[in-house]
Amino acid sequence: MPLIPLADLDDPRLAPYRDLSHRNLTRQSGLFIAEGQKVVERLIASRYEVASLLAEPEYAAHYARQVPPETPVYVVPRGPLATLVGFQFHRGILGCGKRRPSPDVETLLARHEPPRRSETLVVCPDVQDPTNLGSIIRSAAAFGCCGLILGRRCADPFSRRVLRVSMGAALELPLVESPDLAADLSRLASAGYELVAAVIDPAAQPLAAAPRGPRLALLLGSEGHGLEAAWRRLAHREVTIPMQLGIDSLNVAVAAAVLLYHFTREATA
Repeated sequence: MPLIPLADLDDPRLAPYRDLSHRNLTRQSGLFIAEGQKVVERLIASRYEVASLLAEPEYAAHYARQVPPETPVYVVPRGPLATLVGFQFHRGILGCGKRRPSPDVETLLARHEPPRRSETLVVCPDVQDPTNLGSIIRSAAAFGCCGLILGRRCADPFSRRVLRVSMGAALELPLVESPDLAADLSRLASAGYELVAAVIDPAAQPLAAAPRGPRLALLLGSEGHGLEAAWRRLAHREVTIPMQLGIDSLNVAVAAAVLLYHFTREATA
């Protein structure tokens, strides 16, 4: 399909990109937005179908060559493009992708049969802040995790902000949006995963002394209240990152990176 210059910002073909600073394409829409060159390139390289691209003129031809010829590439100058999306946009390109059904835990476990020597999963029952969730996804990908399992109250892993902060890692790392997290944790335990809860508790095992087995599922709490008691009861053990100087906790995304560094280093030691 040739490049499609659009001057009318009310054109219905631009609807997925309109006023992005105040709204997100929900799960029900079947779509999501990738923002910026690296995230769009990861969308194009992923198994997700590209519904359309929206580009400034200087970027349009380059990205049009990377997508199937039937994929529309809308071209809008920078000033009107910023008006359309609702914020100052300096990244040249956006993409609209088509969502895929979330895999279930059984599908996630079957990806590594026979299992690898060491497998790590991250479980987030209730991480609601998109920036935190994006950072956790990026860290999970960086440290070689097999996937993430998200509870019903988590932020949308395909929201524009999560995708941007994760640098598109959400398009590559298997993500399970669990409808019944307690049942899925029980399934993980039956499959040989040790459920390890990250908590703020001096009675928990200090991280530096915490070993790991071949299969580990790391449970991370919410931003404000940590892990609820119900999730802690399901864990096989608890670990904590000791704090000094009167600081009681780390941001959950920072804590996730520290924990994953420790446990993935343990796996390769």
